[in-house]
Amino acid sequence: MQKKTEGICFAISAGICWGSMSVAAQVLMEDSGFAVGDLVAGRLLGAGALLLMFEHFFMRRSLLKYFSQPGVAKDILLYGVLVLLTQLTFFLAIQCSNAGTAAILAATIPVFTTIWDIFVKHRAPQIREMACTALAIIAVVLITTKGDFDSVSLSLTGVLWGLASSVAGAASNIQPNAVLKKIPVTIVVGGGMTVGGIVMSIFFPPWAIEEANWTTLSALFYAYIVVVGTLVSFLLYVSSLKMILATSASLLSCFEPITAVVLSVALLGAPLTPAEGVGGVLVFAAVWLLASRKEAQA
Repeated sequence: MQKKTEGICFAISAGICWGSMSVAAQVLMEDSGFAVGDLVAGRLLGAGALLLMFEHFFMRRSLLKYFSQPGVAKDILLYGVLVLLTQLTFFLAIQCSNAGTAAILAATIPVFTTIWDIFVKHRAPQIREMACTALAIIAVVLITTKGDFDSVSLSLTGVLWGLASSVAGAASNIQPNAVLKKIPVTIVVGGGMTVGGIVMSIFFPPWAIEEANWTTLSALFYAYIVVVGTLVSFLLYVSSLKMILATSASLLSCFEPITAVVLSVALLGAPLTPAEGVGGVLVFAAVWLLASRKEAQA
C-alpha cells in the first residue's frame, strides 16, 4: 500500500512539473523574448544529454552497447524526429494561445492513439471509444470558440498547433514500441531528445541565444524547463510505472493541464471562460473512459 501511495505521488508530481513547465515557457516567450525554437532546442538537448549521462554514470550502462544493436540507431533517430515535432508544435500552441489550452489539448493524446488502433490495425471501435472521440471533438470546439459560436476565437491557430502536438505525441508513443523491447526506456527517450535537440540546434543554437532578455529570473526559468519540466518529470513518471498501473499513471498525469490552467489564471491572468472549463472537463472524461477500458482489460 505504501508503494502504491508513493507511485501515485510520483505520477501527480510529474504532471505538476509538466504543467508548471508550460507556464514557465509562456513567461519566457511573452516577457523575455525567447523564441519557440530557443526553448525547444535547449529543452531537448539539455534534458536528453542529462538523461544519457544519468544512464552512463549512475546506472553504469554502456550506451555504445545499446546503440550498436541492429536497428536501434534508426529507431531512435525516427523517435527523435517525432519528439521534436511534438515539442515544437506544443510550444507553438503555447505561443499562439496559452499554457493552459496547450496542456489541455495535449491530454487528447490517448484519443489519437486509440484512433490509430482502430483505423490502422483495423480493430472494430467500441462504444466507449466512440464516446471518447465525441467528447474530445466537443471539447475542442468549446475550447476553440470559447462558447461564442458566431465567431471563431483568435486562439484557433493555437488549438490547431495543440492538436498537431497531440497527433505527433501519439505517434511518438506508438513508434518506439519495438526498440523499447531491446533497450531501457530512459536510453530511448534520452537518445530521442538528444537527436531532436541536435536537429533543432542547427537552426536555434542554445549557446547563441541573442535576442532574448537574459536575467537571473529568465535563466532560472530556462533551467527549470530543462531540469524540472523535462528531466525530473520524466524520471518521476517512469518511477511511478514501477509502482502503479500505466493507466493509473496516465490518469494522474492529467494534473499537467490542471496545473497549467490554475497557474495561468492565478499568475498570468489568463482568461478562462465557462466553455473552456467545460471543454477541459470533457477532455479529462474522455481520457478517464479510455484508461478505465484498458484497466478492465488488464
